[in-house]
Amino acid sequence: MGLIRIRETGQVVTEISFRQMHKKTRPVLGNPLTLERLNELGADPVFEGPVATTTGPYEFSFRSGVEQNEDGQWFTVYSVGPVFNEYTDEDGVVHTVEAQTAAYRARIDEQTATSVRNTRNKLLADTDWVVIMHTEKGTNIPATVEIYRQALRDITDRANFPHLAEDDWPTEP
Repeated sequence: MGLIRIRETGQVVTEISFRQMHKKTRPVLGNPLTLERLNELGADPVFEGPVATTTGPYEFSFRSGVEQNEDGQWFTVYSVGPVFNEYTDEDGVVHTVEAQTAAYRARIDEQTATSVRNTRNKLLADTDWVVIMHTEKGTNIPATVEIYRQALRDITDRANFPHLAEDDWPTEP
């Protein structure tokens, strides 16, 4: 079932927590919990609402509450994050929404850039054997491998780096 809303308090709990709260209730709570049994216990099921639409890479969807629809059913509500608020810390420094947003985006960019570089390095290492083999034999490295490896090395020069699309990556020869 997922989430359950207790009418008296408005508290929303998981089914596991609800069962724990009612472990001494008789008759014992059946499996699955029925709407009739929830009604007897003053509770309502909370159905899953639509997830908020986000635009990457900086936004994400998070459950921000529940709301009742016109039919009296309860649904989860999702919002788009991150959500920043201006505040003043204990040293009297004001932290603006803009500054928090910039720091958050810089952190996301750095994490993504690190991930892209790690992937790039692994893909380069996967073709090292070709370079080593041809170097040891004194033969030319195939042009397709050289082009592929150069494209991997140039990946950080792309305009949309570090937020690459799948088709930004070169195809392995």
